[in-house]
Amino acid sequence: MKSGKKRINVNLYHKFALAMILLGLFPMLVLSTFMMNHMLKEYRNSLAQNYEQAAIHISSSVENMLSVYNNASKSVYSYEPGSQKQGMDYSSGFDNVRQILTGEIYDPQERSSQRESEMRLFLQNIENMDGYLYAVHFLADSEETGKLTFHFSRRNTFFNNEDKFYQAMDYGNWDKTSKNLLLVPTHKADYYNGMSSDVFTVARNYFDIRGEIGREKYIGTLFQDIDIEKLRLISKKVHIDGAQSIWLLNGQGDCFFSTDEEQIGRNLVREGLLPADSKDTMVISTGENGYGLKVVIAVDTREAFGRISSIQVTMYLFLAICAAALLLASIYFSRKLTQPIHNMMEQMSQVESGNFDIQLPVESGDEIGVLSERFNRMSWELKNYINQSYVAQIKKNEAELTALKSQIYPHFLYNTLEIIRMTALDNQDEQVSQMIEALSEQIHYLIGPMQDMVPLEKEVEIVRKYVYLLNCRISGKVYLNVKTPGSHEILVPKLILQPLVENAYVHGIKPKNGRGSIMIETSERDRRLELSVIDNGVGMKETEIEKLKEFLSGEEPGIKNEYNWQSIGLKNVHDRIRFLYGEEYGIRITSTVGVGTMIQVLLPYEKARHGGRNVKVSSCRRRTGDCQRNQKAGGLGEAWNPDCRRV
Repeated sequence: MKSGKKRINVNLYHKFALAMILLGLFPMLVLSTFMMNHMLKEYRNSLAQNYEQAAIHISSSVENMLSVYNNASKSVYSYEPGSQKQGMDYSSGFDNVRQILTGEIYDPQERSSQRESEMRLFLQNIENMDGYLYAVHFLADSEETGKLTFHFSRRNTFFNNEDKFYQAMDYGNWDKTSKNLLLVPTHKADYYNGMSSDVFTVARNYFDIRGEIGREKYIGTLFQDIDIEKLRLISKKVHIDGAQSIWLLNGQGDCFFSTDEEQIGRNLVREGLLPADSKDTMVISTGENGYGLKVVIAVDTREAFGRISSIQVTMYLFLAICAAALLLASIYFSRKLTQPIHNMMEQMSQVESGNFDIQLPVESGDEIGVLSERFNRMSWELKNYINQSYVAQIKKNEAELTALKSQIYPHFLYNTLEIIRMTALDNQDEQVSQMIEALSEQIHYLIGPMQDMVPLEKEVEIVRKYVYLLNCRISGKVYLNVKTPGSHEILVPKLILQPLVENAYVHGIKPKNGRGSIMIETSERDRRLELSVIDNGVGMKETEIEKLKEFLSGEEPGIKNEYNWQSIGLKNVHDRIRFLYGEEYGIRITSTVGVGTMIQVLLPYEKARHGGRNVKVSSCRRRTGDCQRNQKAGGLGEAWNPDCRRV
């Protein structure tokens, strides 16, 4: 019964194209836009941090520079006049400048000239401290003349306009009570003839410190004119990409320095010349340093982000090209994919009608070509299957019959060996009976249920039966020593121990008159089991060991000669362990000529589940006859004599 809901059929071509757009182009566009916006935000934050660090560096450098001039200004209290060497009497070192200004130490007739000479030397001494000092001035109050002025500059000795100097210093409003370093904004040094360079001034008031503390008398002020070239040098040491302007301002907005020369010396706050933080301008400002100055940096974001914006444009252009290429490729491949499928659908309708002689053209080696080839093969196989179904059914029945027969062979072999053993017992040949029983148990273990892991105790049991049979043939010359505590709990891959013991006898003990000892021991280290088989046979030379190691690491399963398969047991055990657990596990060989050989098997340490034994292991029966030997193996741990009894 058909549903009343109408189904919208969309062919594979449109589905493929729509999937490419929704799953390819759209996520790529969204992701790229998100990443670009995030990158721009992070880049802006990084630039802001860099500009802030640059501004702090400039502010710190200016503060260090002013600290030097601050220390120089304090030299007024420690100045040692040159006249002192000529026998002049000064009351104390901190009061020398005051004595020079008052002239109390000079002859009244020479007071004026002596004072002028000493103050000139004092100002020259200060100016010599720094090459960026343009001039040094000292203004003092005098009871004699009302005011004393002294000026010195090695650049220009013609000071000609006292009024311009007072105006530049705003001396009419000068704070004569301050004991801190005072800063005068940048101005023209036009009070000297022909000197119009931009300078800023640092000043310090001088007091008579002989008086009462807190009520010292003002004596004068020391002024130091500093070329702003020093500020320009500090700003040049900090390279800032995209910086529009850099300003050094005081708290009132007076501009001490700017990369815009026209704004130097102006009050930018009063004139409204400082830019505000906006979309196109990033403004970075530091706090005021110890001398009341701060650094302001304005950055044109369009210039600063110019390179990353070009990268953004390039990225979007690349995305557009990729999107167009992806769209064209999706159209091409969707058509290339859907057309052969349409052809195949038409041919399938022929197969449905019973026509199996259908062959699709195979035009490529890709999945479509392989699918067409498989379709042709399917048609041919289907035709053959229909024609040969009866023969195939007959062969299937024969195969099932063969499988049933194969299940009888092991059962027949066990029963036959048991009949031979019972016959030997009837003939009172206990040794042959026990040998057949040992052989039967080994065959049962070898071709019985092939579980992957068995208790180590079971492996040791099979080895003991092997050594028992061996000693029955060679009159008990091989002694087995076992030291495997907890072997009933340790799980190992099946049939890994007997080939190693056989190898120890054949290649180690047999060439040495057929007499010797074989010891089996285990140890645990870092959750790994080291299973060692040690013999005291003839040993091997270094070249033989290297050859054997090369064989174990190769791909060949063994080397066959006219007698047997040499080393195939070792190779089989080594390959099985590496296949089960990985390359770091397997067999290690150590040997010394005339001493013996030790073969170590490295395995992961595994215990039987549910605790305790999960496989019942029979104990050795007492052997009689010629095989009964009872000798100890000289302190090699748990020893077993040829009839499998503990010694």
